[in-house]
Amino acid sequence: MGAVGFSGVSRIYGEGDVTVAALRDVTWTFEQRTFTAVMGPSGSGKSTLLKCAAGLVRPTAGTVRLGDTSLEELPESKLAVVRRERVGFVFQEFNLIPALTARENITLPLRLAGRTGDEMWLEQITRRTGIQDRLFHRPDELSGGQQQRVALCRALINRPDLVCGDEPTGALDSESSRQVMTLLREAVDEFGQTLVLVTHDPLAASYADQVLFLVDGTIADTMDWPTSRKVAEHMTVLVGQA
Repeated sequence: MGAVGFSGVSRIYGEGDVTVAALRDVTWTFEQRTFTAVMGPSGSGKSTLLKCAAGLVRPTAGTVRLGDTSLEELPESKLAVVRRERVGFVFQEFNLIPALTARENITLPLRLAGRTGDEMWLEQITRRTGIQDRLFHRPDELSGGQQQRVALCRALINRPDLVCGDEPTGALDSESSRQVMTLLREAVDEFGQTLVLVTHDPLAASYADQVLFLVDGTIADTMDWPTSRKVAEHMTVLVGQA
């Protein structure tokens, strides 16, 4: 069983003459312990696909399964628990709470669930991301790269079934971007996570096992073992056709 499965998923926004089809009959399985990058021209449905996978948006038609759980069948209260406990998020904006320390931001999902954390796991991920000596600093005392590494640790703290990345390097300089992408790759290889990443950056996509190319809400093509050059060339062709 895959980590996330889409079966005939469509997502329509609006009504009547002003409807927009963000996704059109998408069927795909994101396998466990893999890293998939999702790319495409603006308006191709990338963010909607990610939101459907994470249970942030319900499909208009079709089925989204997280493991053996059909997300569209859950009431909102149970869906919120799934998002909190089984999905980790890393966004372009770090979304850290300014009044909390790095450690408190990382462990916030545990506190919201009323659970105590695994100190050994916390120590492992913060050491690997290089922020173990910054845990008692607040976000405004951290660089952008350090803040994103805190956000990555927060995404991993529950050992989720799925980690969703939405342009996580978009606000970072090139060196910080490289560090974050290396850590995301290692989260798959060393920690066994499943990662779906939306990006416009061919270099970021080159860290993935596979790239999905979306055009007009459908999967137009895929690429295994991508390189930044091949991804950039393919995106140039797709944008020209869009």
